[in-house]
Amino acid sequence: MKLESIAISEFRQFSGRLVIGDLQPGLNLFTGPNEAGKSTIAEAVRTVFLERYKASHLKDLLPWGKASGQPAVEVSFNLDGVACTLAKQFVTRQRCDLRIGQQVFGEDEAEDRLAALLGFSRATRGAMKADQAGVPGLLWVQQGETHDVRDASGHAALYLRDALTQLSGGNSSAGEDVLIGAVQGELRQLLTARTQRATGPLAEAEQALAALAAERDTLDAQRRQFDENLTRLATQQEAFEDALRKRPWEAHEQKAVEAQARAAALAELERSVEGLAQTLHVSEVELAMSLQQEKNAAELEATLANDRQKLEQAKAAVLAAEAEHAQASAALTRCQQVNDAANRALELANAAVMAQELNNQIALYRAEIVRLETSIAAAEAAQAAVLDATRSAASLEIDVAQLQKLQALESRVSVLRARKEAAMTRIDYRLSGGVIVVDGATLTGEGVLRLDDAQTIELPGVGELRIVPGVSDLAALRAELSGAEVQQAELLRSLGVASLGDAQARHEQWKAQVAHLRSQQEILAVHAPEGIEPLRAALASALARRQTADERLAALPDVARAPAVDEARRAADNARQALESATRALTQTGEQRSNAVAASGSLAEQVQRKDAQLQDETFRARRAQWQAKIVEQRAHVAALTRQRDERNQALSAARTDDPAAEAKRYRVSADLARNEQQERQVRIAELRSQLETMGASGLGERLAAVRASLEQMERRRAELSLRAGALSLLDKVLVEERDSAVAQLRAPLTERLGHYLKRLFPQSALELGDDLSPIALQRDGRIDTLDALSFGTREQMGILARLAYADLLKASGRPTLLMLDDAAVHTDGMRRDALKRALLDAATRHQILLFTCHPELWDDLGVKQRSIDDLRAAA
Repeated sequence: MKLESIAISEFRQFSGRLVIGDLQPGLNLFTGPNEAGKSTIAEAVRTVFLERYKASHLKDLLPWGKASGQPAVEVSFNLDGVACTLAKQFVTRQRCDLRIGQQVFGEDEAEDRLAALLGFSRATRGAMKADQAGVPGLLWVQQGETHDVRDASGHAALYLRDALTQLSGGNSSAGEDVLIGAVQGELRQLLTARTQRATGPLAEAEQALAALAAERDTLDAQRRQFDENLTRLATQQEAFEDALRKRPWEAHEQKAVEAQARAAALAELERSVEGLAQTLHVSEVELAMSLQQEKNAAELEATLANDRQKLEQAKAAVLAAEAEHAQASAALTRCQQVNDAANRALELANAAVMAQELNNQIALYRAEIVRLETSIAAAEAAQAAVLDATRSAASLEIDVAQLQKLQALESRVSVLRARKEAAMTRIDYRLSGGVIVVDGATLTGEGVLRLDDAQTIELPGVGELRIVPGVSDLAALRAELSGAEVQQAELLRSLGVASLGDAQARHEQWKAQVAHLRSQQEILAVHAPEGIEPLRAALASALARRQTADERLAALPDVARAPAVDEARRAADNARQALESATRALTQTGEQRSNAVAASGSLAEQVQRKDAQLQDETFRARRAQWQAKIVEQRAHVAALTRQRDERNQALSAARTDDPAAEAKRYRVSADLARNEQQERQVRIAELRSQLETMGASGLGERLAAVRASLEQMERRRAELSLRAGALSLLDKVLVEERDSAVAQLRAPLTERLGHYLKRLFPQSALELGDDLSPIALQRDGRIDTLDALSFGTREQMGILARLAYADLLKASGRPTLLMLDDAAVHTDGMRRDALKRALLDAATRHQILLFTCHPELWDDLGVKQRSIDDLRAAA
């Protein structure tokens, strides 16, 4: 199949008609920038061949901004030497015409014929889907889809397999897939595809079998429980009657009474020990209190002796502190006198510095006053010059628009005069002694005569010559010239000048005055950027500040004998520091004296108070009493301690066995024996009730019926399992046979893939899936899936694989046309060169339409580049 021409009308961005003819049988290269229309041309070819002409979704084909358009595409192509034409019109007045040689097909018949011819499935409704595109979907690559070859080849797998079957002479057909599909459909009714788990009737049989087995197990458990309950009833009845004869709980209760009596005696002994311990504790507390009182009195005597020693030391400290305070007071007086003298010297030194600063300021003020007076004088002069220049410029100013208009009229008048001179009739005359008369004027000798109107020339003695200029519009030219000259005169009067030269000279003088004005304004801005009045105000301020500085200088004392400031400041700092140190020393000695006096007074009070307390008669009498009481209390505590130890020994002997715990143990044992007998009685009643209930429910008959149903369901499950196994085996055999046939079919495709692949990847091979689509690349001893490759490599593999598919389709007699829209965008220079060689090789067998927005990358193919912009311009 070879496209010969493409005609596109009112299709998306082509609002008019675009015709592309003279398509070559090999490689055709179309170039243009983004949005030039490359993809629109490729889409037009796809639409005319693949889309239904009556599809309602094709309104997006309407030209931009033209809702009433009629998108139409017409292609001429050659099919095995037969001339063919296909024309479709979409959206409005839909039509479809297909001519193959002398045969004409229309509408649905034409589209069915196209589908069979090109190898795709016609859409019954809506847009063409990817899985219906077949061979064109594989070979006609849209922009950005070059890398996606697996899905496209999968959608065309049926057509590729048919082509390979013809080439290999094999017997693979779509019927095998249909049979495999039918077997797998039956198998999927019994087993799931992925996990091979039971489903459908087999799953139902297994579920029913599981339910019957569970019911059987339940009934078996109930039967075993019935037998066990009979045995348990006999055992419980025998134990109940034995306990009723022996009555063990009564023996336990008698032992509990005896143990409780022993526990009461032990409790009485414990209470007596506790009472004796409490009496001993009270006696020990009273003895401790008496001992503490005696200890306190002894400590008071020791403290009094210590305080008297401290009092003597405190009195000596008071005398020393008073002496230090007197010395610090005398030192402070001397430092105060030195500090006053140093401060007076520092004030005189500061006055000398102030006088120097005031003299400096006065000098600066004088210089500033001189500068301001000079600036004011210069600014006043510049201001006067600005006023003069302004007046001069105003007197010379001329309207620029009218000047430009005058210049234009001057040029126009010159042109009109030149045209008039050129249009006038020129007569050169040379008279030898004779004369001629023109409008009553006699002319002799030689000269030039110009005529702008019909004139009569008298030739004395000969006759007359009537001269009529040959230019027909001379009168209009004279009128136009006259009007222009009138406008020129009016403008000259309006501007007040005699000529254009005078106006231009005046304009130049005005520009000179304006330039002078600007220079004077700049001078004024330099001397008085904010005006003259701020300068005058600054001058008045400088005069006032100089006067103030003079007055402050006069008020200062005589500084002729003033010391240096640094020396005076150091002396003042030293005197101040000495004064501060003396002040701190006086304060510290005063605090020490006060603290010593306070401490001495406090100690004297403590000694007096403690001595009075020890000498008090009442205190001495009470002390003698508690000293005598201490002897008696110690003897009483010793006696109580002996009694407590004796009773504790007796208590320890009685506690060898715990009678209270034994009483409790025997009571609990009696309760347990009685409760166990009651529980046996309850269990016996329950077992009898259960046995009566189970015996009346027909447990044996139900168990026999369930076992029979279980055997029947096991046979059903076995039959279905056998069918599933047979179907699985048949599916495996059919798939293996089909895969073997497909492997035989892969050989021609593998050979063509290797033919192109070696250009980019030497010593490599492509692995193919069951649908003949590439799934992995083998190279350098490793296998990479297509998804693991880079985007650019997948794009290159997509181009090479499509060239191989096209070779196989052509060899089997199917039409091949390759369209690549912006392919190899992500390819480096070295691999692009290899792709170019592959494309040129394929172009010897197929027609290829290559669209690109990078013409500079494809200018070495030896193929003429056809610019989309040029095609649109030619249309």
